[in-house]
Amino acid sequence: MIISKTKYNATEAEIKELFSFHKIGNVIDITALGAGEFNSAYKVICDNGNSYALKIAPPESAKVLTYENNMMKSEVFWYLQMHEKTDILCPKVYVSDFSKQIIKSNCFIMELMEGKLIWEAGITEKDYEDIQKQKISMLTKIHRISNDGFGYIQTGLEPSWYEALKKMALNLVNDCKALGYDTPDGEKFVSLIDKHEKILRAVPCRMVNFDFWDSNILYNTATKKICWIDPERGFWGDPVADFITFVPGQKAPLSTKKYVLDAYNETAQEKIFLTEETEIRYELAVCYLALIEEVEKYVRYEPDNPTYIRNATDSKEMFEMAFKLL
Repeated sequence: MIISKTKYNATEAEIKELFSFHKIGNVIDITALGAGEFNSAYKVICDNGNSYALKIAPPESAKVLTYENNMMKSEVFWYLQMHEKTDILCPKVYVSDFSKQIIKSNCFIMELMEGKLIWEAGITEKDYEDIQKQKISMLTKIHRISNDGFGYIQTGLEPSWYEALKKMALNLVNDCKALGYDTPDGEKFVSLIDKHEKILRAVPCRMVNFDFWDSNILYNTATKKICWIDPERGFWGDPVADFITFVPGQKAPLSTKKYVLDAYNETAQEKIFLTEETEIRYELAVCYLALIEEVEKYVRYEPDNPTYIRNATDSKEMFEMAFKLL
């Protein structure tokens, strides 16, 4: 069981009052949902016969990283982008409540989607191959969504991916120092961003999810379709960054994922080819993920927590792999 220091523990009374205030229905049952490590989520059944998902951001008292402040507003934004500009299956948001009047943190109520997490769905190897094809197709669709500014909408956008990535990295380095820790790997990462400034300034600005792990999709065993959930960590940036989550994972270079690029390029409007420049862009994204994992363990877990230990090991191995290629 993952014990996180950022989750908001909502009371039954709070949830009932929230649903009543927004005239959604009278709550008759509440169940904790999901295996997320940051927000809280609940399945809420009302007397109108409908079921909903309620998601709640960490309480104001929780220590979070700079980019995680107001991240729930970002999540609602990315859901809206997918609904308005793609045919991707994802939940509809019914109510956003950022007033903190009833539940003392940002929250929203959305459609409860049918489906199970992949490892709970009893899928075959063929099913899994099809799921990966669906995921790749979804990436081609979000990567058609462009913007003029780069970075996280909750921290302010920048005119190029170079400036945005450097700001994102420096925010994490400063977060780490504020928590009382040094990050030599993070400092090296920032210097490598400067080294590759020319390449980064030429990167196109696209919707990037950066968190497309299998844990963020639901699989409907009847329709064999997947549903995308939890787009909260999205940003405007380099589409190459979204290939990190595909096999063989975040500790392997882009060159090991040629099959993913080939499948992507079959339907992508803008194709991404394996070159020295795209490998550099990819490895810088790996460094960014490594820095997130390194720093977030300090605010979420105690040192003896298995997830703290996992983050420490993963981040070190990601940095080592990426630095060799940068």
